Amino acid sequence: MPRPSDARLGRSNIGDRTVPARPYAKPLAESRLPPPIVQSASGAPPLTRVASALARRFQLICATMIAEALAGEEVVQLEYGTLLCIEIEPGIEQRRLAEAMGIDPSNVSLVVERLHSKGLIERRVNGDDRRARELYLTQKGKALWRRLRPKTSAANERVLAPLTPAQRELFIDLLIRLIEGNRAHARPGAGRRKRGSQQSPANSEAK
Repeated sequence: MPRPSDARLGRSNIGDRTVPARPYAKPLAESRLPPPIVQSASGAPPLTRVASALARRFQLICATMIAEALAGEEVVQLEYGTLLCIEIEPGIEQRRLAEAMGIDPSNVSLVVERLHSKGLIERRVNGDDRRARELYLTQKGKALWRRLRPKTSAANERVLAPLTPAQRELFIDLLIRLIEGNRAHARPGAGRRKRGSQQSPANSEAK
């Protein structure tokens, strides 16, 4: 049987720029063809033109660049993100902080505890609900955040460097629209296997 052509598979090549692949005439759910891909001029594995797969690759790039910017510093990426959220919303409670960061509340408690032990944040009792704790940056925390901000800002600029200034603004606007439009599905830990569960051979091969 002859191999389907690149055009039929929705493939496109990328060199200095990305060339959009030809869209399918039918939804993927109604097609037996594999998803469209983009070939790399560098010889790297092709990229699948599917939102979830591309988002994972993009998140990996972002995490790597921010981690490099924070290498050797007093905090790691998740802790820096926590400082940022508290700086943006002083007095934020832990449950709202978990929602803002998109992580499980139990994990937020551990991060908060580490930052508190380092003297970077302080916890105050909520006047309306004494069981709740409001979080604030200490002077040490503010000084650290302000010192690290230029490094992380430069890292974010490097992430978007392949785009023109206009494309960067559009890309961020579209990301915000996608996140806001799908906020109900932003559940920390979604898709992870439960502890103690056994992985089937089929799932193992799919990874």
